[in-house]
Amino acid sequence: MDAIRLSGRRDSLKSLQEFVRAASGEFGLNDDSTGELILAVEEVFASRMFHGKKEGGPKYDILAEALLDGNDFVIQLTENGNSSCPEALPARTGAIVLQHESTADGSVHRLIVRRRPLSEPAASTAPDERRKLQTLLTVAESLGREIQLDALLKLMVAEVTKAMMAERSTLFLVDREKPDELVSRVAEGAKEIRVPFGVGIAGTTARNRETINVPDAYQDSRFNQAFDKSSGFRTRNILSTPLIGSNNRLIGVVQVLNKKGGEAFTREDERFLDSICVHFAIALQRAEMVEAYLRSQVVAKSLELAREIQMGLVPRDFPALPDFPEIDVFAAIVPALEVGGDLYDFFPLDRDRICFIIGDVSDKGIPAALFMAMVRATFKMAAITAPESIALTMNRVNQSLCESNPQGMFVTAFAGILDLRTGRVDYVDAGHEPPFIRSADGTVRKVDKAGNIVLGVLPDYTFACGELHLATGDNLVLYTDGVTEAMDAGQQLFGADRVERTLASAGPTADSEAAVRALLEDLRVHVGQSHQSDDITLLAIRYLGRPTAFTAPEA
Repeated sequence: MDAIRLSGRRDSLKSLQEFVRAASGEFGLNDDSTGELILAVEEVFASRMFHGKKEGGPKYDILAEALLDGNDFVIQLTENGNSSCPEALPARTGAIVLQHESTADGSVHRLIVRRRPLSEPAASTAPDERRKLQTLLTVAESLGREIQLDALLKLMVAEVTKAMMAERSTLFLVDREKPDELVSRVAEGAKEIRVPFGVGIAGTTARNRETINVPDAYQDSRFNQAFDKSSGFRTRNILSTPLIGSNNRLIGVVQVLNKKGGEAFTREDERFLDSICVHFAIALQRAEMVEAYLRSQVVAKSLELAREIQMGLVPRDFPALPDFPEIDVFAAIVPALEVGGDLYDFFPLDRDRICFIIGDVSDKGIPAALFMAMVRATFKMAAITAPESIALTMNRVNQSLCESNPQGMFVTAFAGILDLRTGRVDYVDAGHEPPFIRSADGTVRKVDKAGNIVLGVLPDYTFACGELHLATGDNLVLYTDGVTEAMDAGQQLFGADRVERTLASAGPTADSEAAVRALLEDLRVHVGQSHQSDDITLLAIRYLGRPTAFTAPEA
């Protein structure tokens, strides 16, 4: 008895092939039988890889043994640690008999072939059997080289038409959007065909997961003659086989039409198509995984680009507004996803006034990022065209968002105009978090704000204006609810009280950047390893007063 122990991984296949080839020669199998046995072993091995239960692929060991059982030559594959039997494998592959057994320690797969002396011709040496074996090897090799899904589908149809000596073939796949419906991905000589499960030959094949051999299509009530009438093609006979993948998942249906020579498809043709479909299922699932990976890379790259664009929409260069020594501004935004719906902005209206806003869109991800960009652009345009009143600005922003918001999104916001001469701030609060004022002596107090509804909900709403005053050295600190609602592992919120304590502990000399970074660091400590559930945005504006010898910058 010969034996070899291998890992259940793709790179073990070559060693397994060499073992089977050497053992077959030692036990007297001829070249054709050896080739068919190797092919059957490859099919079992590949199927077991797809049926591996552990995430990331099979991790178990395989013991391969070459045995004599009376007049039979047996290759026995024993899997240690995987007791699931392959439901999708055929009971036979050509002249090779497959037996499967589940044990407490794993699974045993026996591939049995009649032992023949080297001089004895095998039944499989008949020309048709040799052609089919060579065709299977060619199909496996061709499919193994192609990983692009669309190209693979066309190759599969071409290969099965040639292998089955048919006039045409059609490949149906289960529709991802409608899992109880088949859609033709490649149909020679026809446009796209959609077939519900249980309807027609293909639909019945999908529903029952069984091969259907129709010797005379027009005598079968399930055959839809409309396809022939629309295409001008005359269907004589049909062989329809399900494509079964890993976890016994139905992938699709393969149909071959009109065997050349005028004959109907035989039982041997059914078994041959079953063997081809084993390779098809493996190749399709491999291509689907490659396609999914490539799609994920495209999405990741697109999100990365979207993040760069979004971050480019908000001011990122600090110190900011160097021509305005009356203020010290710093801000930060940390999206929960690659892109988010928080925003902030600040810009001069004239030589004596600075306009600012912080906001939080009701959604997350790409939709929120797009809405955020619209809010920021609308706000800046409204503020510049109506600089006399922050209330008028917010009225215009709200009206615009209500008129251009079919998704019903909304945004909370706190916006204001700071007078650099006096420290007076006229503001509008649209359902946003109350800001804090950190005084020059280090004391912190919450703003008792005048509230309004959120933006984008009620058109023609008139926003009320509030007023607060910043003394020299006061720092107005604004934030979104991603700060106060940040949770630790025990689901405890960061909360507004902790915002106040953190700001108070920053020290009396802390500037705007120090205040923002102190909050971000305390948030990091609080959250720990927990998942960030919302965008985090902070904006700090410290009023330094106007110097007595001030010369206003040019507008």
